[in-house]
Amino acid sequence: MLNERQLVVLVQERLPYDTRLFQQLITPYLPELKGYCVKLLNNQSDAEDVVQETLIKTLKNLKAFKWVVSFRAWLFKIAYNECINKIRERRWGIIENDEEYLENLIDEKTDSEDPASVLSELIQHLSLTDRNIMLLRYRSELSFQDIANIHQLKLSAVKMRHKRVVEFLKQKLK
Repeated sequence: MLNERQLVVLVQERLPYDTRLFQQLITPYLPELKGYCVKLLNNQSDAEDVVQETLIKTLKNLKAFKWVVSFRAWLFKIAYNECINKIRERRWGIIENDEEYLENLIDEKTDSEDPASVLSELIQHLSLTDRNIMLLRYRSELSFQDIANIHQLKLSAVKMRHKRVVEFLKQKLK
C-alpha cells in the first residue's frame, strides 16, 4: 500500500492522462471534506458544489503541488478558499473583523439542553475564521501550523484565536 507522499508523486507523474490514482488519493478525504464544507457553509447543496470545485482545482493544480504543507492541509486550504468564494458569491453574511464579536454573540438558549446541540449552535455564530479554525482543529484534526498556513496567519495568532474561542465556548456551556 502506498503512503500519501508516494501516491501524490505517482499522480503528479501520470497526470493529465491517468486519473485513476488521483481517485485513489482523494477518496479517503471525501467524507471529511464534505462534512467540513457543510459545517462551514451551513448548506448541503453549496457544500457539494464547493467539494466539486475543490476536486477540480486540486486536479488542475496538483502538478505544481510542493511539500511545503501536507497534501491534506493543501486540500483543505483549497476547500476553505472555495468556501469563501461561495460565501462571497451568495453574499451570505458578513465576515466579521471585529475582535469583540465573541462578547456580542447571541445569548439565546436553544430549545435543546443537549451540550452537543448547544455547542453546534454556538459554533455557527462564530466568525468564519474562528469557525474554520475550530473545524480544522477538531473535525479535520489538522495541526495548528497547518491551520496557520491555510489562513496565512502566524502560528501564535491561530493559537490565541483558538484559546479565546475555547474559553468563550466553555463559558457559554456552563
